[in-house]
Amino acid sequence: MARLYEMCNEIDSEDILLDREELTEEEKAKLFSAMKEEGVIQKRQQRSSGNKEKNTERKPKRNSKRYVAGIAVAAALAIIITPNVSANAAYAMSQIPILGNVIKMITVREYNYDSERFEANIKEAQLVQEDAVEQDMDSAVKEQTKESLQTINEDIGEMTERLIAQFEEEVELGESYGGVYMEPQVVTDTDTWFTIRIIVTQVAGSGSEYEYFYHIDKTTGKIASLKDLFVDGADYMTPISEDIKKQMREQMAEDENLYYWVDDEITEMNFQTIKEDQNFYLNEDGQIVICFDEYEVAPGYMGLVQFTIDDSVVSDILKMDR
Repeated sequence: MARLYEMCNEIDSEDILLDREELTEEEKAKLFSAMKEEGVIQKRQQRSSGNKEKNTERKPKRNSKRYVAGIAVAAALAIIITPNVSANAAYAMSQIPILGNVIKMITVREYNYDSERFEANIKEAQLVQEDAVEQDMDSAVKEQTKESLQTINEDIGEMTERLIAQFEEEVELGESYGGVYMEPQVVTDTDTWFTIRIIVTQVAGSGSEYEYFYHIDKTTGKIASLKDLFVDGADYMTPISEDIKKQMREQMAEDENLYYWVDDEITEMNFQTIKEDQNFYLNEDGQIVICFDEYEVAPGYMGLVQFTIDDSVVSDILKMDR
């Protein structure tokens, strides 16, 4: 199974990257246009030149409302578009024998709206379960996985309906400028763990961006949380929180443009500890990545922030089967 995961990583890192160079001119143009529209290209140019002036070519009101918030959405979109247009990578993945139950993310609906004052792009994802190809999964785990996916799908569906209803109410009032964007992405898919992240950006007077994470422990089929990575009763919150504070201070010492609420004069604003339902995911190296929404541990200009926790910080309390 370890070799299977290595093969998947090799395809992700080599074949898909190669396929990016094989995009048609039309596909390249569309990707460039999308990134340009959301301000990604201008932002990179400004960073390299040191010019912090805002782009004035677009309408000021729409640009000021969406500029910073739209960058993350465009970046997530670019990440998802490329693998989807890679036929060779998709074929290669289909040739790998699957030894366990597979969870896949599919887009079941896309809500779009575009006018002079309002814009929306909401993608509703659902998780589906596929049976094993070479061996059957334990029936109890399979049934539990089915129930977990149903719970997650219902939650995503309710979230989608709520965002659309709120947006349409704003459009109906027509009193300001606004937008909403919802982008799902699979961030972890190993033999034992599956995570989907949903990035939501709302623009109404000011921009706000936040994330939802849903985790499935494939060994049990249950919806999981951060505590499920650790032995029962272990204090995982303290070492992780202290490591995050350490990283905050180190980053600020290295870059004066970064600022976290950790040693602020207004002490009640300072970050103290992660939450029991803390947002997180596992990266490709299996490391825990702790995620914070805008304004949660830093000023709004910092956007969504995250901290990778080295295994050594929690190695003595981690479950061995993760």
